[in-house]
Amino acid sequence: MLRRIAKKIRKDFPRNTSFQRHMKEFELLKIAEELFSEEKIEVPAGKHDSALLRYGSDFLVFTCDTVNEISDFPKFMKPEEYGKMIVAVTLSDLAGSGAKPMVFLNSISIKEPDKELFRKIMLGIKEWAKRFDVRVAGGDIDFSPIITISGFAVGVTKKVLTRKGAKPGDKVFITGPLGKAQLCLEMLEKGCNREELPYAENLYTPIPRISEGIRIADFANSITDISDSLAISAHLMANASRVKIVFEKEKICLDHLSRFVNEEKAIELFLYGGGDYELLFTAQDSEFGMEIGRVERGIGVYLDEKRVLFKGYSHF
Repeated sequence: MLRRIAKKIRKDFPRNTSFQRHMKEFELLKIAEELFSEEKIEVPAGKHDSALLRYGSDFLVFTCDTVNEISDFPKFMKPEEYGKMIVAVTLSDLAGSGAKPMVFLNSISIKEPDKELFRKIMLGIKEWAKRFDVRVAGGDIDFSPIITISGFAVGVTKKVLTRKGAKPGDKVFITGPLGKAQLCLEMLEKGCNREELPYAENLYTPIPRISEGIRIADFANSITDISDSLAISAHLMANASRVKIVFEKEKICLDHLSRFVNEEKAIELFLYGGGDYELLFTAQDSEFGMEIGRVERGIGVYLDEKRVLFKGYSHF
C-alpha cells in the first residue's frame, strides 16, 4: 500500500532540477514571510530558521520542523532513529541561533495504532532529548498514509544572532566536515548495506551543534545551521547580509571524502550534500571550527572564482 501511495505522490509531484525544486520551496516560504513578517517579533517568519521574541532581558527562540518516511528516512533506518531525527533537526535550528534548548513537543502521524512502533519512536525522542538537555512537554498523535513526525522547540538566548550579520572582512567557518551524510545516502542508492557505510551515524543519527552554537554566539557576526547544503545556507546568509561569500578551495579539507570518491565528486558532496547539521558562521576570527573562506563586498557565493549554485537537498 505504501509503495503505491509513494508512487502516486512522486507522479503527482515530478522531480525537476535541484535548482528549480529549491526555488519552488523558497517561493512557498516567501508567501509565509509576506503574510507574517509584520508581526511584532524581533526576528519574524522568513528572516531566519527560527523566530526570536524578546522576553525580559533574554530572547525566546521558536522553531518547528517535519520529517516523513518518503523524504527523510533513509533505507535501513530504525524507528528509534525516526525519533532521534526529529529532535536533531528541530534543535539544529536553535543551534543556528546560538540558543539553549528548553522545551520540545512533537506531533506523530502513523498508519495504524501500532503500539510497538510508537513506543520505539518515542524512546528515540526521549533519548535524544535527554542527551541535549531539553524537556519533552507532550504532543499529538494522528494517523496518515505515511509516517510523519513534526517537532516544535523553544530555546533561549541572550542576543539576536541570525544569518543577516555577515560583514566584509569576516572569515567564514563551519563546525565540522561536510558531505558525510550525502556520501552515505548515495552509497545506499548504489546498493550498499548499512554496515558498509563509512559515516552511518551522520546519516541516521545526526548531532545538532547545540554547545557550539552557544559558544559561537559570544563572538560571531552571523550564523545558520547547514541542513539542506552548505551552498544553500551560504546563499541565504549572503542574501540576508547583502555580501559576497567566497569559499577558498585551498582551505577546504576533503580527506574524509577523498578516500571514497575523486576530488571533483568530493567538492560536490562538500558544497551540495545535505543532512550534516553543522553550523556555518562568520566572524573576525575564531579559535575553533574550520576556516573555509571569507566575506567580501558584492553578491553571491563562490568557490574561488567559480560561482556556487543554489542547490542541495530538496523535499520536493
